[in-house]
Amino acid sequence: MAATSPGVFMRLHRKAILCLCHDATMLQVRRLLLEHFGYKVWPTRSVEDATLLAENVCPDMLLMDNNYPGVDLEQVAEQIKQVCPQVIAVVLSPYFAVHDSSRTAVDRFVPRDEEPDALAARIAELFAERGPGEFSSHVY
Repeated sequence: MAATSPGVFMRLHRKAILCLCHDATMLQVRRLLLEHFGYKVWPTRSVEDATLLAENVCPDMLLMDNNYPGVDLEQVAEQIKQVCPQVIAVVLSPYFAVHDSSRTAVDRFVPRDEEPDALAARIAELFAERGPGEFSSHVY
């Protein structure tokens, strides 16, 4: 996949991503990467904070790491979608070939260990698949 220029994203509506990860260092890395590509990022390490943030900002995407101890990511996605029905729930996982029948609220599993440009391109593809009129009306 080709590298994506951050300038392309800056000219568009700034999509907001709620990023949930228990690892503080990885959360910071993802925040910096996604901001570099023009997204507004709401980073959090707790499910409770993620739910509160969703109630206040209604993000366009929920990006979660599958390596979150003791957390049912399907349940988290369901909680966030109750507040923000249009949110795209994405799980970063080494097990990206999960059958559709094994998930309900999670929209997509994306390989966690891809290069930064490839991850940014996948996120852009997910937004493009959803279409421009299917996101929150917030401008960040």
